[in-house]
Amino acid sequence: MRFLAITLFLSILQPVYALEKLNLKLYNYAKACPENSAKNLNSLVDYLYKGGNNQTQRVELFCYWIAENIAYDTEAYESGKKTDTDKILSYKKGVCQNYAELLQKMCNAVRIECHLISGYSKGYSYFKNKPFPDTDHSWNIVKVDGKYLFIDATWSSGYVEKVSGSLTFFKKLKIKEIFADPNYFLTTHLPGDPRWQLRDNPITLKSFSNNDSIKEMLKFTISKYTYLDSLKTYLVADSIDQKIISLRSTYNFNPVSSHLKSLADTYFNKAWKISHDAKEAKDYESAIDWYNQTINLYSKLNNSHGVKWIGNAKKNINYCNSKIKALKEIQRTN
Repeated sequence: MRFLAITLFLSILQPVYALEKLNLKLYNYAKACPENSAKNLNSLVDYLYKGGNNQTQRVELFCYWIAENIAYDTEAYESGKKTDTDKILSYKKGVCQNYAELLQKMCNAVRIECHLISGYSKGYSYFKNKPFPDTDHSWNIVKVDGKYLFIDATWSSGYVEKVSGSLTFFKKLKIKEIFADPNYFLTTHLPGDPRWQLRDNPITLKSFSNNDSIKEMLKFTISKYTYLDSLKTYLVADSIDQKIISLRSTYNFNPVSSHLKSLADTYFNKAWKISHDAKEAKDYESAIDWYNQTINLYSKLNNSHGVKWIGNAKKNINYCNSKIKALKEIQRTN
């Protein structure tokens, strides 16, 4: 089994897929996209799709178009203001989350598997040996022609620097960030959820922060981790369970309050959905179990947000109990 796992790992991640030079034909095709075709996602994807012969080329076209047309929103970055990805084709600018979400939407439109990854990066605000208080960047992993490959649509589009005290974006295509060599990519990008390192010996956050080479990072890894099993569990789950699985793993990897809050909020959403869709007593009982787990997570936050949502969870537990009582009364009278 160990040999099989290594074989599968090598088949999924092959540095030969890292782009080493610009495909000028594909780049010029993406650059020539008519303005009318770029007004909405469907027409844009339809145009770009026709320029490629396989999934790899089509994703490459998506990346070229993004790099050519989307600028980094330095004002949004500095203010912390969220940008709506649905409006990015009009604004023609966004932050890393928007770049990654746009690429994912483009891939989803043509049924190419694409995952949005939140994690830690050695970018503009990085300082060696300084702890990461939270995830600070977003990128993608795509599955094209049977291979999982790394893409940073933001970094492939350009870079930012302080100019006369102002953060300024400079557009410059960085081909190494498209279908990146995994050993290169993991020196600067570490997923919050370690399963997306796509390796059985995931690098620790401390090792990532303190070292600049894969060789040094691999001296400190998570043991007894089988990413293929972890990935399989994730992929067969529905969307909300995928979020729970990933957030739980992200919190275990770096147990900071922001990750705990996100996990607790998602547990609450899961409980609410079960109770909202419930038809039988067992459904409400399942929702109660999820609400109790939610309360346990919120209690660990020990802040006003936790107190507020503990109260909401208890109210919903009372609601579920009343529904269970009513259903049992109906059964008794029948």
